Amino acid sequence: MSESFDVISVGAVLVDMIAMVEEFPKRDGESFVSDFKFMPGGAAANVAVFCSRLGLRTAFSGKIGKDTFGDLLYNDLEKEKVHVKNTLLISKNISTGSCYICVDKSGDRMIMAYSGAADTLTIDDLPLELFSKANLVNLSDLRNVASIEALLESDIDISFSMSPGALIAQNPSRAFRLAQHAKLIVASVDEITQIFRCTEEDIEAIASDLISENQNRVIAVTKGSRGATIYSKDGHVNIPIFEVDVMDTTGAGDSFTAGMLYALTKGKSPKEAGRIAAACSALCIQEVGARSGPKSRKELVKFLRKH
Repeated sequence: MSESFDVISVGAVLVDMIAMVEEFPKRDGESFVSDFKFMPGGAAANVAVFCSRLGLRTAFSGKIGKDTFGDLLYNDLEKEKVHVKNTLLISKNISTGSCYICVDKSGDRMIMAYSGAADTLTIDDLPLELFSKANLVNLSDLRNVASIEALLESDIDISFSMSPGALIAQNPSRAFRLAQHAKLIVASVDEITQIFRCTEEDIEAIASDLISENQNRVIAVTKGSRGATIYSKDGHVNIPIFEVDVMDTTGAGDSFTAGMLYALTKGKSPKEAGRIAAACSALCIQEVGARSGPKSRKELVKFLRKH
């Protein structure tokens, strides 16, 4: 393999099954589904697709099953111009993962994820030659991180970033060890407080310590409707949200991560990266589905000019 990439995204690619409801059901209850959508998803795959749409040379590394869902997802990534040849592997024994998402009228969501084949990724499955050449290798929301742990503990030099999501944050000890290797960390307030076993008031001090260990490290903490805070060697800056009509928050964090990866890869300052990432997130949440926006770099630029 002689190709090089701006970003290689590692983790899950899943089929999203999205149910639109007026309100979430109570325990043992039932809610009427007003609309149902079937879409490609998976946090790491979403990040890869967004990065590709923004013009970055992007690859995806993960696993699918030898089944109809797997074929659909493989073909979709190819259509999105994400490199998958020899990087997206096919398991003959375990089926492709799926994600069951319930979205209420406010755009809030409940998620149940079956990782399937994605959760069986091993270090032998990773394209190590490509990883060593990539500008950034980003890990997103994957329960089984053993392959990445092994990679980071090896003598292979990679530029690592992470957007942990709930699945990685749920194991604070492992997530903390991964964070020590990360040049870029994009995480929600809840994920940060879970990983570092702290309160929101402690985040600034923790970010300062992490940056003192690595002056090139950037940490983006997302706060939903309160925007985000970007920490770097230049200090910290608060990034407000763009006021848009919210349809579905699924994919908001993935689009934010892609915006950060895109902007930093292009040499933007952490503050500029935060604004670009917030714009990507705003474009995503205006429609249903994890990959609803941005659809292209042109759309992103148009949105930023308008706002």
